[in-house]
Amino acid sequence: MTAVPTVAVLGSATRVVHAGGAQNPALQDYLAFGAGRIEALRIDASDDPIVALASCLRHADIIVTGIRAETRDSSGLVPYKIAQLLKRPVVVNVLTATIENAALDVQQHLPKGQRRRLIMPMPAVIAVHPRATVDLKYAHARRVSGHIDVITPALSEAHAPETVSTIDHTPRRLVRLQASDHRSGHERMQSLIETEARGGAVAFEGTSVDKAQILLTYLRENQIVDF
Repeated sequence: MTAVPTVAVLGSATRVVHAGGAQNPALQDYLAFGAGRIEALRIDASDDPIVALASCLRHADIIVTGIRAETRDSSGLVPYKIAQLLKRPVVVNVLTATIENAALDVQQHLPKGQRRRLIMPMPAVIAVHPRATVDLKYAHARRVSGHIDVITPALSEAHAPETVSTIDHTPRRLVRLQASDHRSGHERMQSLIETEARGGAVAFEGTSVDKAQILLTYLRENQIVDF
């Protein structure tokens, strides 16, 4: 479920944790990019990797995840479920993050090139956006000298498997809902180079019910839902 390792920051120390087999070839690449040491949590195929990650990282100040898996279909629920188990705030699509006055100052990626700055307390969970600025250099020497340690996680009672919902591991093909586009080919090409709005609405104001109503109206107008 989580092919991408999870990074945890404890004070000035950094841990890279992977829930799954140590034979995953992607782990060697993380060593080459500077991970140094990766903790591979030994879990059964029927176990929920989120429980193992949450138990292992419960003392971390900052938990950093990706927003999707590297392979197969992904629901993007890993950061949310870890935050739910550990009862911590979570923010996704993070571009930058700095620690200031015992709080986390993050810049969040929003649609249409917008950015949002958030100040959140620690400990916290953040999920990094693919466009986040990174300066990583691949080195074969680090790939050879790095270590992958296989660890059996000690699950605490607070993070027992029954506290989370059952996960169906059966592969499914995700179907993306999309409104039908009746524009001509020229109009679609023109929209790629023009910045003006296409008639959408960004609901910054109003209650959550008002925003949900705007979304439901859009789905009904484009016949994506029939209720």
